[in-house]
Amino acid sequence: MSQNEHSAQSSTSPDDAQTPADAAPETGTFETTPIDPVISEPPTDTSMIPVVRPSEEPPEEHESFMKSLTGSIATRWRSAAEESYLEWEEYDADATARAAEEDETTVTRHEYTDDFSLADSAQPGPATGTISMPGTEPSPTLPAEPLRRASVLTPSWLKPKKGSQPRRAPIFDRTVFDRKVNPQRVFNKIMETEKPATGSAAIVDRLAGTPYQNPVQAEHPVESDELETINFVLDVGEALFRYGAGALEVETSIIAVSQAFGMKNTDVDITNQSISLNWAPEGKIPYSRVRVVRSWSNNFKALMAVHQLVTDIIAGRLTRAEAEQRLNELIREPKTYPRWMVTLAGAVFASFFASFLGAPILDAATGFGATLLVLWISRVLTTWKVPEFFTLAAGGFTATAVGMAAFMLDANVTPSMVVAGGLMILLPSARIVSAIQDAINGFPLTSAGRLVSSMIAFAGMTAGIMAAVVLADLFGAPVIEVAEGLTRIYHPTVLVVLVFFAAVAAGIVEQSRWRMLIPTGVVSALGFCAFYAGELMGLGERFTPIIGATVVGALGRVVALRMGAPQLVVAVPAMMFMLPGLMVFRGMYQIAIENSAAFMMAGLYELFNAMIIIMAIAAGIVLGDVLMRPFTSGMQSNERSRTRRR
Repeated sequence: MSQNEHSAQSSTSPDDAQTPADAAPETGTFETTPIDPVISEPPTDTSMIPVVRPSEEPPEEHESFMKSLTGSIATRWRSAAEESYLEWEEYDADATARAAEEDETTVTRHEYTDDFSLADSAQPGPATGTISMPGTEPSPTLPAEPLRRASVLTPSWLKPKKGSQPRRAPIFDRTVFDRKVNPQRVFNKIMETEKPATGSAAIVDRLAGTPYQNPVQAEHPVESDELETINFVLDVGEALFRYGAGALEVETSIIAVSQAFGMKNTDVDITNQSISLNWAPEGKIPYSRVRVVRSWSNNFKALMAVHQLVTDIIAGRLTRAEAEQRLNELIREPKTYPRWMVTLAGAVFASFFASFLGAPILDAATGFGATLLVLWISRVLTTWKVPEFFTLAAGGFTATAVGMAAFMLDANVTPSMVVAGGLMILLPSARIVSAIQDAINGFPLTSAGRLVSSMIAFAGMTAGIMAAVVLADLFGAPVIEVAEGLTRIYHPTVLVVLVFFAAVAAGIVEQSRWRMLIPTGVVSALGFCAFYAGELMGLGERFTPIIGATVVGALGRVVALRMGAPQLVVAVPAMMFMLPGLMVFRGMYQIAIENSAAFMMAGLYELFNAMIIIMAIAAGIVLGDVLMRPFTSGMQSNERSRTRRR
């Protein structure tokens, strides 16, 4: 044994010789065993700095998995709670403060088990003390308390041997559960998968809420019939447009028919009078076609037939060839009622409308004769291809001239009552309703085009009235008292009957089918009941028509879907009793006959007020249609129970 080894043995105390660090005294060497986090005991004269070694045994696999799982759940819970923060009914500020404090202290938190029974004899000196060398005095004895260092964790294999259980750090912060949230919403947030990137919606989604939703879609179009199918789809859209359908109905019909025939990669654009259809299949040459609608026709029977054709196509009951043949047949099919019957029905409507406004029998009879003459002249001018503006101007002139002539002959008639019915039968009511409907449904250009054409028609009609009034004044006609208000002379029960037959007559003028006339009259009578209730409540001349028009629009949608027709077929004839015919005549008369600025401004006010009422009636019809959509989803377009769903 060397001299250094003898000196090392002599420098140790008897207590130190009994510690585990004094292994193999026979050989004179020290064999130290690392104990974590127990400080190993080197010779006191060599170093008094405790040595902390990491654990050599890895954490148990199941414990690591549980920590990862619970940590993931806590993270998702915290994220879901933060996302639903705006919907919390209460917000616990104290819990938030505690959570923030816990997060700050967790960074520096460590657990230390002060079980050093295996190294009780270790007496480390201060970390800043001098190192004792052999042959020097040992450092003063300090209490057996290990030096605490930050971030020293207790290994899992070291079990505490004291009676008290050491405090352990929580696996995750439980203060996130202190906030009061909706458990169902938080659970849905945790379990929901990642949403895919936002993409463009399928064009078939435009059919939701329409009579053509859930069409039967063909898988692939026939290669040889692609162009023929495109032309057929455009023919359907053109027919609907010509017969007065709204832009939304035309668009949804084109989409539904295209999907039913397998033309899935299609897009349609409707602008005023043109229909653009583009088909861009994958890996093939795209096709684009444009169709321009240049004529209009009052033919609700044909509109109803095209609507039913589209319904049969999307139900899978017709092939393309059969559908094309059927479309050609219904386009060439003559109208339901002959011309003489339409003219007679128009005159009946004018007389019933005047009676509804408060006209006596003589005024209603004079209006009947004036309207017969107006409709005959309008038909002749239409045959001569005269523009609509001049045709309506001639009609307004004729109706006013007849009324003013009867008034000049000292007949006990009121010219405004005579003229009102004839003017309203000339007014393009269906076009105005479609224009408002297009504006609400997101077709501004189409709506603007229809409104402009309607305003031109209205201007032509009023120009004819003005010309007749000026001419009557030149012949010495007495001044008409235009300040007289509306006074109904019949009982409300009689008014209901008048409204019913007026709606039936208007349906004949619009060429509705026979089986649609009675339902149209019933809807009009119920609309008048709502209209009359508004008058009794004193809602005013502007708001009262909205009430009646909303009822007409709502009931019109229900009846039309039950009968297999668009809502327009029922709503337009049923709402015509609410049109402000008297107001239009009074406004034009004041502008034409009075010279003072006050009377002219009053006339302009009357005309503007009449236009506002007409727009309000059209908006009320659209509102009623929209309100009834959720309640008519189970009866879409002519007994949808017969329609096969994909």
